Amino acid sequence: MIRIPRLAFGLCVAGAASTLPAYANDDRFILRLSAFNPEATLGFDAAGTVTDGTDTATFDDGAEFDLGRKWRPRGSIGVRLSERQRLIGNFYDYERSRGRTFGGGDFDPGDLPGGPGLPGDPVEIPEVAADARFEFALANLNYEFAAVDTPTFQWGVGLGVTHARLETRLDVASTATDEFDAESASLRWKRSEWSPGLHTRLAWAPNERWHLSLEGQYLDARWGDFLEEKGHFERGGLLAEYRITERVGVHVGYDWFRLKLADDFDGSLETGDVPDVDRLDYAGRLTGRLKVHGPLAGMTIRF
Repeated sequence: MIRIPRLAFGLCVAGAASTLPAYANDDRFILRLSAFNPEATLGFDAAGTVTDGTDTATFDDGAEFDLGRKWRPRGSIGVRLSERQRLIGNFYDYERSRGRTFGGGDFDPGDLPGGPGLPGDPVEIPEVAADARFEFALANLNYEFAAVDTPTFQWGVGLGVTHARLETRLDVASTATDEFDAESASLRWKRSEWSPGLHTRLAWAPNERWHLSLEGQYLDARWGDFLEEKGHFERGGLLAEYRITERVGVHVGYDWFRLKLADDFDGSLETGDVPDVDRLDYAGRLTGRLKVHGPLAGMTIRF
């Protein structure tokens, strides 16, 4: 008579426990370490006008370069300050080196259109080697307030600060010939600045093991001392995570960001011996676009 009530009570407790989440949703610190395999493209556009003081002509041209793919480390953190307040941080970078050699050889002016008879002997053209390296690193830390906070869904908005570093290096060297001396030249362009930015995040937990999130940031270069050029930065990330244990999980996702910068330019060119034209004045805008996007996968650790 006594065993039956005890058994019934035990079954009731087990049934109630099975309806509760296996892990408490009180993670105060989340660390995600990922391998990021981005594809990058770099584009340039130039548009403007040229005038001799009487007539004006316009120009508009551009080019885009595929920088290829390369595995890179990526990290993110989340710190819960209170029930609705969090700090969200991200770090990722991209670097790529490309080299190209332009072969030398003999050049005969008589081979030019117009046929034989042009004056001059064959000229030995030097070999030119060019090495280019592009580096981009970005880190941001955002304060987030959960405008919507339920056990399964969150929508957070906030403000943050972003630090970006951009560096481009180009090294060019030519070999010596009988007619030309060996030459070399280097070009460096670097920016490393801070700027405030906007942040938003959507998170959905359909059960105790799966966690899906969508995160985005935006900043305008005019908001701080990020860059001297006009422009903006956009970033979006999608993540799906599976919790193996209470503290350890694995995740996969896709990350995308784009940086667009524009700078105005103007100047003059002396035309030399061109009849009736002493000088050409030009003005326009140069726009550069960096787009990096690709899949990521890694491990999540919760405390």
